[in-house]
Amino acid sequence: MGIRIWHQSLTDLTLLPGYAAMLRDHARRICAPDTTIELHGLVPGTYPPGMAPIEMVRYRWAHHLAFIQVVENCIRAEREGYDAVAISCFVDPGLEEARSVVDIPVVSSLETALLVGSAVARSFALLAIDETMAVTLRDLVRRYGYERRVAAVEAMEPPVTEFELDQAFAGSPQFVERFAGQARRMAKAGVDLIIPAEGVINTVLVRNECSAVDEMPVLDSYGALLGFAELLVHLRRRSGLRTARGGAYVRPPADLVRHLRRLTSGFLDKVEAQATE
Repeated sequence: MGIRIWHQSLTDLTLLPGYAAMLRDHARRICAPDTTIELHGLVPGTYPPGMAPIEMVRYRWAHHLAFIQVVENCIRAEREGYDAVAISCFVDPGLEEARSVVDIPVVSSLETALLVGSAVARSFALLAIDETMAVTLRDLVRRYGYERRVAAVEAMEPPVTEFELDQAFAGSPQFVERFAGQARRMAKAGVDLIIPAEGVINTVLVRNECSAVDEMPVLDSYGALLGFAELLVHLRRRSGLRTARGGAYVRPPADLVRHLRRLTSGFLDKVEAQATE
């Protein structure tokens, strides 16, 4: 029996055609032949013209509203018969909220990378797009309890945006060497695995066939994400493994979810109408 995975990006994929094409191609190489990956991003127009998705990381309120789309799409994915959701974003947007309202497995990039990294290395580092992203990742690493395993969280120097990386999917030895230079410095500090800490960085490296820097492995974080989603689907089918419903993932009653969704939607419409009066 095949597997259907809903890929959820925090970007508007219509703005990054090179990235979307590479995601589809990489999914075909990583996943089993009978696994289907269907790409979904945020609603077109979510980001103002000219704003790269990474630029919104610094605005907590804006991110909160974007996270709502992610959680709603997880609900939709379960309703439409998908077997799992893979959130392809390293800030793990809406991850715990989504797990609390659906029964299908929901996995996300940072948590998965930390889990898989722990299986193949004792000390690893994250390399993010910019310092704003790195700050967010450091907070999440502490929250997940991985401070002792993550030796460093650094930003690309100089920082880059998704729009710039989208141009590198055709092949960019210059970007690979730039990444490799920072990775070598981390290796000298005792790191033995590098995690490209955003999907677009990872995808550019995959496209340029960079799976290691010298002898140090570079984690294919998107491949790990999809493989982990497949694993959880298999475990659910074969062993009955389910999301725990105590603690963080207590599932709210369906009528409460419907009530709050209607209330929130109506409230935002009301506030906007009052602001334009």
